[in-house]
Amino acid sequence: MNRVLHNNEIVRTAPSVFAPRPWQAVSVKYAFVPTIEVVDMLRAEGFGVVRVAQSGTRIEGKAPFTQHMVRLRHQSYLAPGVRDEVPEIVLVNSHDGNCSYRFMAGIFRLVCSNGLIVRSADFGRLTVRHVGGEDFYKQVVRVSRQLAEQTPAIMGRIGRWRGIELTRPQQEAFAAAAMELRPSTSLEPGQLLTHRRVADDKPDLWTVTNRVQESLIRGGLHTRTASGRRTITRPIKSVDGDVRLNQALWTLAERMEALVAGRAA
Repeated sequence: MNRVLHNNEIVRTAPSVFAPRPWQAVSVKYAFVPTIEVVDMLRAEGFGVVRVAQSGTRIEGKAPFTQHMVRLRHQSYLAPGVRDEVPEIVLVNSHDGNCSYRFMAGIFRLVCSNGLIVRSADFGRLTVRHVGGEDFYKQVVRVSRQLAEQTPAIMGRIGRWRGIELTRPQQEAFAAAAMELRPSTSLEPGQLLTHRRVADDKPDLWTVTNRVQESLIRGGLHTRTASGRRTITRPIKSVDGDVRLNQALWTLAERMEALVAGRAA
């Protein structure tokens, strides 16, 4: 998606972004700051919401307060045709007291509508506690600017990965390691490497990472259960599952880069 979502569109997918109060079980020390207020702070800094998601719950009455993810893109990257990959800010929060505001760098690949979430020693996760007040606002602005400052280095790393061609055995090793993120008794590494578009039939590390990510996130791969029953892998819909998988894939790609560089040295 390459357009800004309005509040009436956000609330349909992630109503907990607009929670008017916290979940009843939170601590008395919890300072409630609704996510929409943070979104408005980021809007004032030039960011627009481009994608939202919300986790489900089996606890009655808790749905309006569950964990949610908001992806924001700066207005300078909203013009059509700017590039294939665009940087984003990924905001994760809940109103049930289970997490602080988490801010992460993200990369959205327009060609496949997938978004990797960056996680490495260089590009870490930043958190802001539910404390409220003027200091909270300052922290949000500071964090958003810190993430924006990381953009050139992140894009530079993607550029390096585009220049690293993996042999077929290296691609299969990458896919086999990625399979551990979503274990399956009979899923084959080659299934994760299947390209869904002709443009993705390339051996470079960046394209391979995106092919594997799309296969794991979207599911739809035919496999068998431990008992031998045929089944199809399910898409990842939970916020935590999405974040963990994406960050793990980014780290895996970093390690593959280091491995290839070490062999070439």
